[in-house]
Amino acid sequence: MVIQQVMVQGDILAKLGTMQNMDGSFSIRKMYLHVIPQHPKVPWQSLTLQQNIHPRVKFMLWLAMQNRLATVDRLQMIGIQAPMACVFFHSVIETHAHLFFECQVTGALWLRLLTCLGHIRIRGDAKHEMKWACSMAKRKNGLGAITSCTYAMAVYVIWRERNLLRFQKSTYDEDRVSREIAIHIHIRGQNLRKWRKPLSLLSSYP
Repeated sequence: MVIQQVMVQGDILAKLGTMQNMDGSFSIRKMYLHVIPQHPKVPWQSLTLQQNIHPRVKFMLWLAMQNRLATVDRLQMIGIQAPMACVFFHSVIETHAHLFFECQVTGALWLRLLTCLGHIRIRGDAKHEMKWACSMAKRKNGLGAITSCTYAMAVYVIWRERNLLRFQKSTYDEDRVSREIAIHIHIRGQNLRKWRKPLSLLSSYP
């Protein structure tokens, strides 16, 4: 027992030695970093930490980034049966990747928004678009923040419209949805200095 106590004390002293500053004083910061669990950074961290995304939209985005939304393929994995066809493009099975934004309908909306923002590019698969949106969120200029917020809002609106189509038999109108996203972005950025110049160039609806 005495030997075990000595070993434990020695281990504690060794750990405390790593929590000192250069002058020998104790560092609370180093102790905190030592105590908290260390996990690898997720690739979508920069996107979900974007400050100007509305909290309701950010929560839905956080679920989508982890593939936690109840798409048909996910429901089937847990034994829940549901109509498999995509409500936007009926000839294809609904999956998370298809919905954001490999579907012809949702992909067309995303390309429309990108064109309005001045991004002329070829749309990739779901993972590629997510990584690209995250890279835009890391930029310090206003357009990068606007683009990442537009991506988040597009994810939110597509999931909402999907549920309205599936459960309430509503209709999808790309013009209405794109205008809603544009108005939302203008409202979020009207008091942000870095957003003013990019928004002035985006005065028209997509």
